[in-house]
Amino acid sequence: MSKIKRFVKVKRTALVLVILLSLVIQVPLLAQTDGAMSFIVANDWRYKTSGQFGGPEFFRGALLKIKEVGKGRFMLSPGDVSPMRDSRKLIAEVLGEDYLWYPSVGNHEMPEDGPYLEYFREWNKGGTSLPHIVRKGPPGSEETTYSFEIGDCHIAVINEYYDGESDHGMDGNVVPELLEWLEEDLKNTDKPHIFVAGHEPMVALPDMDNGRIRHQGDSMDKYPENNFKFYQLLKKYDVDAYFHGHTHCTSIGKINGVWQVTAGHTYGLERQTPDYLFQDAKDYLNAHSGSGLSEEQLLEKYFYAVRTYNIKKSLYYTNMTGGVDYHDLQDEPALKHFIEFYQKYKNDPELQKKYIETFDERSYQTRSTFLKVYLKNDQIKIDVYRDDARGGKYQLMHTYFIN
Repeated sequence: MSKIKRFVKVKRTALVLVILLSLVIQVPLLAQTDGAMSFIVANDWRYKTSGQFGGPEFFRGALLKIKEVGKGRFMLSPGDVSPMRDSRKLIAEVLGEDYLWYPSVGNHEMPEDGPYLEYFREWNKGGTSLPHIVRKGPPGSEETTYSFEIGDCHIAVINEYYDGESDHGMDGNVVPELLEWLEEDLKNTDKPHIFVAGHEPMVALPDMDNGRIRHQGDSMDKYPENNFKFYQLLKKYDVDAYFHGHTHCTSIGKINGVWQVTAGHTYGLERQTPDYLFQDAKDYLNAHSGSGLSEEQLLEKYFYAVRTYNIKKSLYYTNMTGGVDYHDLQDEPALKHFIEFYQKYKNDPELQKKYIETFDERSYQTRSTFLKVYLKNDQIKIDVYRDDARGGKYQLMHTYFIN
């Protein structure tokens, strides 16, 4: 194929995926759920499981609500759920040791973020350790790509960072080797409900409540030819829906006949608000009041005892970093900004209000979310539970009937 023809082909497939955005529909409907099989979809909570992030304003709050509304047969988690040991421990604590959990690999499970892939491989050792596995992944991704069947449901869980040889060689793609595995998997199931789950979207869609959009153009759509082939496979084998995370937004849309379900994030409190940050630091200071250290010394110990990245984010959105983005902010100036923030916040009620207003205006927080999916005969109902974007309790906010 000539370079000109190849260029035209790539541009055409990219254009198709752009056009898909204009064909999205989101129509809330109701369905009966008596006697229906159900499961949970939750993802992208990462480290919000223990320590200072172990409270109900984080992932624990979602689990408590899941326990209340019914945990279903299993939880499907399309990526960014590490550290997995902490995640599994908390899930087991709230929902039971025998509760089934099926995670997929996300971009924050890659080696540059830590040794998280090792636990994924252990979790599904040999590719068949998880209950109800029907097919292990292709060579190089035997344990991080798999399919399983429960009841009337077949789910293929794919690792989009698999490069055909290694399970961590790509940046979000469906390479030919993965597409070949997926087609073989889909054509060999006779279950009436078929789903595929992976971390990144075919096309990023806006959040259903605040319109926020992230990772458009740098997800699977970065590789338009493979992305279009993936879409064609889902269409060819009548896949009911593709579940994914990554964008931290929630949307349910039909794209040229294929449902894409964006499951948002289950962080709980997405970013530490000024009032939360101050109170958490104050609690730390009170707990260590007998140490003989000064306030500034204790604030320094607190700063390095927790994730400095999150403090930097809070300071940035409170406009306390001199305009330096939290990704670029070094620890030493961040610590100085943090001490200044704490001392001003505790002494000036009017400034407290200003900090909170500034944070709300700049942070554009998105509600934390989990989905409960019901299957009954040929019906698929999805209940969307969301918090208030400030770590509050989850409520049923939307219901969709997707076929």
